[in-house]
Amino acid sequence: MLSFFAFFCPEIVSAQIVETEVEGKWYLPDYIKTQYAGNIGFISFGPGYEWWKQNAQTDILYGYVPEFEGDATIHTFTIKNTFRLHEFCIKNRYNLSPVLGFSVSFEPGENSYARIPSKYPDGYYSPNNIYGCLFLGVKTNITPKKEHYFSAVEPYFEINTLADYVFYNIVAQEDREISILSFSFGFNLYF
Repeated sequence: MLSFFAFFCPEIVSAQIVETEVEGKWYLPDYIKTQYAGNIGFISFGPGYEWWKQNAQTDILYGYVPEFEGDATIHTFTIKNTFRLHEFCIKNRYNLSPVLGFSVSFEPGENSYARIPSKYPDGYYSPNNIYGCLFLGVKTNITPKKEHYFSAVEPYFEINTLADYVFYNIVAQEDREISILSFSFGFNLYF
């Protein structure tokens, strides 16, 4: 998993090493993320790290879909990268930031496959146990007047789609679907 992370996000590894010499241990997360929906699970959660002068975030998430929601129990492991496009300040205490990003997920269960089963025609389906997701959203950072157990809460809302859906819509040319979009929301709880 670490080599996968280092391969897809080498700037994160080097950025964390530089920042940790000043701030502390690189492996300690800056926040904990909890997310509902978004093609990475009915509910997902995990540690998150800020880098690139707090304009980028990388999360390592575990996602879960219970059987009553997905007709099967599904577990996913995701690396999610979010990039802040701009920050609009509101009264020195709040901000609003449009974001965009991508994630790469791995589903190890029996509902996905790395090799296409022989019952399907060649070239008809692609492997689906590793998939990418693209998203666009907005987030805000709320800092409480007094620091309690956490220093800030960052709620967010996103519109996302699977990268395969975008590809198939481009190939289809005429029969494009709007139903390829899904929504997610969640929050980051900062230490």
